[in-house]
Amino acid sequence: MYTETVMVKTESITPNDYNPNSMDESQFASLVADFQENGWVGQPVIINEQNVIIDGEHRWRCAKFLNYEKVPTVKFNPKDEDHQKMLTIGWNAKRGDMSPAKLAGIIQELNQRHTLEDMSSKMGFSMNDIRERLASTMVTAEFIEELKKQAENHDANVPLLMNFAVTKEQELVIQEALEKADGKTKGEKLTSVCLAYIKEN
Repeated sequence: MYTETVMVKTESITPNDYNPNSMDESQFASLVADFQENGWVGQPVIINEQNVIIDGEHRWRCAKFLNYEKVPTVKFNPKDEDHQKMLTIGWNAKRGDMSPAKLAGIIQELNQRHTLEDMSSKMGFSMNDIRERLASTMVTAEFIEELKKQAENHDANVPLLMNFAVTKEQELVIQEALEKADGKTKGEKLTSVCLAYIKEN
């Protein structure tokens, strides 16, 4: 079956609020560099009728970061929200890293309404793998809340890339300041410089 690819305005697309797949700073930077060198040569973003992303959030974020006005998309209409979540997990299981806590919470939620066989066929995990993930959660209401908190903390700590333009002269000043600042990464060094400025002012 062939599905038509349609160009959709980047700003009209929104990410879902449950995607367990994540990229660290270096992975996202690598994706940005690939886009800058080769353009969009990967798969289109899969969205539902409300333009919510089912698959392709990182490609969309990269396009947004690079100020793409439009991105290639494929519209797909899941049967319901559970079907959409299973599709997201199943497609993401083939690539990237998923937050174990967030994934376990979604699997537990879906298992309240779907059989192991159904989940296995749609998400790409074996039934034994799903059983092990369910068993490892020791499910209680309190534990589910803890999973949600862990997922929120995980999301809050995912590195973000900042995008701003500077002159060559400004770049030299920034590099000199970063070399003298405390920290292991550029992000930590920049934070150190900013904190020092805030304290002085």
